[in-house]
Amino acid sequence: MYKRVLYNLLLLAAVAVSITGCRSVPYTGRTQLMMSSESSENRMGEEAWQEACETTKITRDHAMTDALNRVGKNIANAAEKPEYNWEFKVFEVKEPNAFCLPGGKVAATTGIFPYFANDAEMAAVVGHEVGHAIARHAGERISQGYLQSGGAVALSVFTSAAGSQTAYSGLTQIFGILPYSRTQEYEADQLGMIFMAKAGYDPAAALTFWDKFGKLGGNSRVKEMLSTHPVGEKRLQELKDFYPKAMEYYKLAPVKRGLGETHSQR
Repeated sequence: MYKRVLYNLLLLAAVAVSITGCRSVPYTGRTQLMMSSESSENRMGEEAWQEACETTKITRDHAMTDALNRVGKNIANAAEKPEYNWEFKVFEVKEPNAFCLPGGKVAATTGIFPYFANDAEMAAVVGHEVGHAIARHAGERISQGYLQSGGAVALSVFTSAAGSQTAYSGLTQIFGILPYSRTQEYEADQLGMIFMAKAGYDPAAALTFWDKFGKLGGNSRVKEMLSTHPVGEKRLQELKDFYPKAMEYYKLAPVKRGLGETHSQR
């Protein structure tokens, strides 16, 4: 009986995968399983954005707001997603961070601005976060969650061993979801370099920013952001390896902004 139930569960999962299928990430071509719709992801992004704007103070610093809007809009144009309802906000938060929710909601904290020497370095970070949205990494993580939950249910049917679901969840988190998260981060680095280059910003600024920022890992505020991003020589080497490809896009950019406007180091 248990085997029959397990078989039915696996068959259901296979049908779901066959219906939703796989998609290729723009520019990189990586194949990803996608069991959620882009419209549903965008709705969740809109809801999360509204909550963030209601619960987090938005800065009154016009220089920061103008800079994010200036750079953000250039990156958004390069990403070529006019159907997104793009918005850009600077939140009054001391920890350095930035994000882009599904549907094009972009935020940066006041805490990250002191680390930007110029517009191009900001473009590297904004491009990276926009890359997550364009690649639909949130939807990919949701899909992985569906599979993880389904596997836990199947395992509970197949065995009554105490803690089996907990063990399964832990193992899939370590060997399944977390490696994908690192893959997504490296992919967002590449997409970020592409978008900043298409927007006319020198992609070399991505190398200078992440090298500089990574070396500040001992700073407790910086650790907050680095905890969710790959760090160290491997990441920098990946960026260096991709730099020639990014330069191909930069050479084709109709407007060359170089490093853009210089930011005052606060």
